Amino acid sequence: MKDKKYFIAVKILFYGILIINLLLIFISVNRSSTAVLILSQFTFILFICIAWVLIKRVFSVFFTNLFVMMDKMMNREGVPNFDHIDGTYMSQIYHQLNRLYDVLQMQQSSIEQEKSKVQSFVSDISHQLKTPLTNLHLLQEALKQSGISPEEYQDCLEKQGKQLDKIDFLIRALLKTSQLENGLIQIQPREASISQTILSALEGILVLAEKKEIEVYYDNSTDYTVLHDPKWTSEALFNVMENAIKYTPQNGKLNILLSRTEKYVKISIKDTGIGIPPADLSNIFIRFWRGNTNILEGNGIGLYLCKQIISLQHGYILVNSIVNTGSEFEIYIPL
Repeated sequence: MKDKKYFIAVKILFYGILIINLLLIFISVNRSSTAVLILSQFTFILFICIAWVLIKRVFSVFFTNLFVMMDKMMNREGVPNFDHIDGTYMSQIYHQLNRLYDVLQMQQSSIEQEKSKVQSFVSDISHQLKTPLTNLHLLQEALKQSGISPEEYQDCLEKQGKQLDKIDFLIRALLKTSQLENGLIQIQPREASISQTILSALEGILVLAEKKEIEVYYDNSTDYTVLHDPKWTSEALFNVMENAIKYTPQNGKLNILLSRTEKYVKISIKDTGIGIPPADLSNIFIRFWRGNTNILEGNGIGLYLCKQIISLQHGYILVNSIVNTGSEFEIYIPL
């Protein structure tokens, strides 16, 4: 506000003395008065001196405010609100500095968010690896015992193999997730048969389904040519199907149905498993989230990865579930 008052004062002084000067010069010319001419020059010099003092004061206030603003920015204390002079260079400088501060704050916030994500990611990895590594150490100690029988020895080896498979699967899943999130792997959609993509995903779960004697049904007589990435879409479907098999009891059923709406192809994956409590439905796509860990071990990556893949293809997933009855995942991919 002080800057504005000083500038107004300088303007009024300038125009006032200019008018007085012109009047004095006019009078001195008409009357041939040397005294009046000298007076006009004196008023002009007086104007220069006063203007210099006022302008110096204006710039002193401006630079003081500028330094205060820069100190606030460097200390991340926020930018003070100044009354700016509209249409002046100083006003524009204040405005640009405020914009610069906002941009820097946004960048800093983004960096902090990424840092938090990395810390969370590392923490999650260490937590996920802790259980299988602990189990491996315990099994290793058991193998060192002198009185262990051949059957127990073989059992320990098989259990070690399972723990190593879990670690291998976890690392590969984390690698895929990280690559997708950071754009190192690009989804490459192309016109392809969606039925063939579903069959490709089914191949990966048939052995597990046979072990649990789960009936898998899919009618591949219906097919659509859809713009999608067959490899990654198959990966997403496999993760949903594998989850369905894991959480479906012995002699259960898994039905896959392909249909279409006006704008989407819908892939329905319905099981007769344990179901998902309503309170957990909003969490199932969160990375590393698991529901009731007393029921079954898992790593909480499959559904997260599935959602990422489908979302990158502008699709979406809906879930309907009834506890102790089963779950249905509806995956929509644009036509």
